[in-house]
Amino acid sequence: MRPLYVLFCCALCASLAACAPQSLPFAATPNVVHAAIAETATRPPTDRPAPSQTPAPAAARPSETPTPLSGAQAAPTVAVPLPGPTQVDPPTQVDQPVTFTSTPAATPTATPCADSSGIVATVSITPTTLHYPLDARIYLPPCYGVSDQRYPVLYLLHGLNNTENQWIELGVVTTTDTLIQAGAIAPLIIVMPRDRLDDRFDPAVVEDLLPYVDGNYRTLANRQYRAIGGLSRGGGWAVHIGLHYPDLFSRIGAHSPAVFWGDDVNVRNWAWHWPPGLPLEVYIDIGDNDSIINSARWLDQIFTWYKLKHTLIVQPGAHIAAYWSAHLSDYMLFYAAGWRPLPAPTPASPGTLISK
Repeated sequence: MRPLYVLFCCALCASLAACAPQSLPFAATPNVVHAAIAETATRPPTDRPAPSQTPAPAAARPSETPTPLSGAQAAPTVAVPLPGPTQVDPPTQVDQPVTFTSTPAATPTATPCADSSGIVATVSITPTTLHYPLDARIYLPPCYGVSDQRYPVLYLLHGLNNTENQWIELGVVTTTDTLIQAGAIAPLIIVMPRDRLDDRFDPAVVEDLLPYVDGNYRTLANRQYRAIGGLSRGGGWAVHIGLHYPDLFSRIGAHSPAVFWGDDVNVRNWAWHWPPGLPLEVYIDIGDNDSIINSARWLDQIFTWYKLKHTLIVQPGAHIAAYWSAHLSDYMLFYAAGWRPLPAPTPASPGTLISK
């Protein structure tokens, strides 16, 4: 029995030995796995930044930096299609702060005014010297509305049995626009009031109209930049007002002037007592076929006698609108000559030029 028992025990041991598991050569493997899981749970993924933090750059490992191939070892470049959108790498942190330079906004450039025509306004003021409104047309030069410039002022007076529109009908607006655009004269304001055959027109212009214009328009409000002129009866008014108020006007234009009856004494006295050294320019013109040519010649004699600087031009023409319209450029060149250096005006047609 003993040999059989021994053999049974030996067989049993051999069976148990065959069924037993093999020894584990990597006994520490479970611990390594747990450590890797713990490490992953305690640090954010490296392929995207934390929501509120910029990821710090990982230290470069020698084994992670690929060594480029050279010479015969260089592999050909092969374009491999990507399976999906390219993932954008997080921004790389740099050692020095990045400075951002803002692009300055474009400075708007003022657009030059392209207006070539002035505008004409209509005004009606309530004067203190008259019992009715004083109506006037006022020419404003091109670009007046888009500038802050101040301008000289010319007062133009109409003739008998006419209105404040006479100078406009003769073409003074078109002529002035043309001369301004050509650079022949400086831009200016023209005031054309209505004379209702009232002897009080004189103080109405000086005490009411002139302050209104200077107060409501951008004028150069001194005598150096102010002139007065007129045709026919308006020429008589221009001589009367210009000589009576020497501190207001530096230029007087008398075109086919009709000096008032009884005003001859006033004209002589004002010319005689003209303030010494005060500059004055007077322009007188008349057609050689004008019925009141003696009025112009008489003014020439008065200004010559009292040594007031003036110009008398006698040229072909009569006391009609066609004559004044033909010489508008001459008139405007005279009025504006003091506001921009220009040569003395000459007749537009053959005539007699007498300069004092």
